Formats: sequence, C-alpha cells, structure tokens
Amino acid sequence: MDNTPYSFLVSLNNPVPASDPLSLGLPPDAEMGSTIRLSTARRPEDTPLARVFAARSAQPWTRAAPSPFWIHDGPGARPWCSVHPAAPGVHDVHAVDGTHLARISRRAGRLLPWPRRVRWSAQFMDTPLPVTGAEGTWYSWLAYVVTAPLWFLFALCATVYAYFDGTTDDYTFKRPVRTRWRGRGTGTLLDYRGVSRLYRFDPRGLDARVAYALAILRTREGKG
Repeated sequence: MDNTPYSFLVSLNNPVPASDPLSLGLPPDAEMGSTIRLSTARRPEDTPLARVFAARSAQPWTRAAPSPFWIHDGPGARPWCSVHPAAPGVHDVHAVDGTHLARISRRAGRLLPWPRRVRWSAQFMDTPLPVTGAEGTWYSWLAYVVTAPLWFLFALCATVYAYFDGTTDDYTFKRPVRTRWRGRGTGTLLDYRGVSRLYRFDPRGLDARVAYALAILRTREGKG
C-alpha cells in the first residue's frame, strides 16, 4: 500500500487456528477471528490487508473483560503489532520488537450532569499531540434528540405488531456512531461510517498499525 487514502472494513470471521503460532510470536492456541479488508475486496479468497489473532483460551471480548490480540500483515503474513489491555477502557499498542507505539483510550459518554459523547483517543509515544474522535456528529445527535419521541412511538407500535405477528426484526432506534479521528493540523485521519461500516483511512498522518487497532476496538465495541 502507498500513502493514498483508502477504505477498509473489519470482518468478523469464524475462528481459524493459526499455523505454527509460536514461530509467529503468538500464543500456542492462537486463532484468527478477524480480518481487515479493502472495501473493494468482495471475494473471500482475496488477500486481506491484515489478519487479527487472539488466544482461544481467552475469554470472549467484552468491555468489562477485554483480551489481547495480535495484528499480522495480510499479504506477507508478518507480525505487525500487539494490543493489550492496560486499564478499563485503555489499550496499549506495541510493535513487534516491544516498542510502545501508542495508548488507545475510550472515554464513556454520559447524559448527566451534562451530555458528553463517547470519545476515542490515541496518544503516541513520540509526540504529545493525540488523535481523537467522538462518536456521532453534533448534527446527528441533534436530529437524534429531536426525533427520538417519534422513533420511540414507531418502535413501540412495531414491537406490539411483532408480538402478534411473530417477527423478530430489530426496531430499536440506533444512536449516532460515525466517528472521525482528527489530529491537530492534520484533518481527518480515520473516518468510521456506521451505515456502511467502512473506515476511510489516510496513511499519511497515522500509523496503519494504530489505525487498525482503533478500528478493531471500535468494531468490537459496537458488537459488545
């Protein structure tokens, strides 16, 4: 990949045991459970940008009990970095040689005493300037609040209808999730769009290893 911006997605797959995991610096029971693919790669046999491994013996990932994972280069199958929980809502990204690349933090949102969006940040070890992104744009949250009563009424009616009809469709009103990570003076470096579930990435201002770690954590957060 060159420095041209591109779009990718995080695919959650059925776990596949890693071949010779110890030689790759992985746990003995490591398995590949996710891949990072170009948005244009539609076939399963297309080589992914990266492969994501985790230990089979680790607990299933949750916000309360996160587990470490390892990111390997897709085309070359080389180890790229590892991501380890450091504290609640905090993960450290390490290079293959153990160098501390960045610390990723998630600050929870809240309604009281004043509204606050969920905020993600990546603090790099070699610069004091972080990359930050809040979930949902201000205008999407404004529309969310203004139209919430209508959606609530629709969801209530749909739930009652589903009860008698036997359907299992999800009619819940999803909160805004678009997340744009920006750095000071660099503009948007990573842009997650919740509808398409695509990440638009500009590698000229952000290490791909940190960008992929952010995307994996953000995707897992949405599933957890």
